[in-house]
Amino acid sequence: MRIRDLIFGLLAVILLVGYIAVGQRVAPLLLPSAASTPQPARSTGKVPAPTITGSIAFVLRGDVFVVTNGHYASRTDEGRSQTPALSPDGQTLFFSRVESIDGKSSVDGQIVPARLGFSNVIRKPSGGGPEEVLLTGLTRAASGFHSVHWYLSPAPSPDGKRLAVIEADTDGSSDLLLYDLTTKKVAILSNGADWTDPAWSPDGKTIVVTAYDSGAPELLLKPADGGLRASPIAGLPEGEPYRPTFSADGKWIIYTLRHDGKNDLHAFELATKRDIPLTRDGQSWNPSISPDGSQLSYLRSQALTIDLWVMDLGSALTAGVLPRPGTKITNGEGIDGANRPSWSR
Repeated sequence: MRIRDLIFGLLAVILLVGYIAVGQRVAPLLLPSAASTPQPARSTGKVPAPTITGSIAFVLRGDVFVVTNGHYASRTDEGRSQTPALSPDGQTLFFSRVESIDGKSSVDGQIVPARLGFSNVIRKPSGGGPEEVLLTGLTRAASGFHSVHWYLSPAPSPDGKRLAVIEADTDGSSDLLLYDLTTKKVAILSNGADWTDPAWSPDGKTIVVTAYDSGAPELLLKPADGGLRASPIAGLPEGEPYRPTFSADGKWIIYTLRHDGKNDLHAFELATKRDIPLTRDGQSWNPSISPDGSQLSYLRSQALTIDLWVMDLGSALTAGVLPRPGTKITNGEGIDGANRPSWSR
């Protein structure tokens, strides 16, 4: 499903119930929210979790949670947040939040009241604290009309100075922007594209995205300086690749491959075109690499319930050995499957 489909669907639901949490782009795996057994109540305080190195941000029932030091706890509480990303030093949390207002719209030449949806990019301390709106999806003209945009999937650069952001509009485009955190200036890296899921290379020179320009998803490499055209990653296995990220050394692309209705994690070596499956359960997607490159966080479904998992990569990228089964980090509260986790120090 495309971002524009999500936007139109969100607007319709806003009219009915006044609220919905929108994913950056609904993951090719959409699982029913109901589980075979009742889900636990939504977490309200610190929840025990297996100890990991660093911190992982994820989305649970429309709110951003961070797991660190053997616990996870919420960093938002309004139920409209999505696409979290931690800064390289782990001190700052970026995410997108859905908003709506009563405004005006033109329908068949008539000006009518309308409920307008948009999203902002937010920054706040990863341990909790005051929020700052970096990019707002709402601008108002003197005429009283509003222009709305959807700013999604903020991804901080390795040096922490820039954000890669997707700007989605109701015309169906979803372009890649660079937001300078110091100057507040915006650079446009695509025009009329249909891109999503940006992730930086470790050297900060390249951004990998999922592109739907031709209909079916493909993975593109885009120079961060904007000087060259994006190049597709050729040689991937048959299926639909999405949600890519770089390995810690920049030599591999870790991504999800949907094939025959199943989702698994794969690693693709850019230099050799070698592809290695990392899972074979058909129920794993949305990978995020640990800062030292030794582990992978991801989402996995069991009994129709989505949880956050972590696996040790071991010798998977050196000897092609399938990693051992991962460890479940969360407790079946209902992880949002359309949002991939973010791992930082």
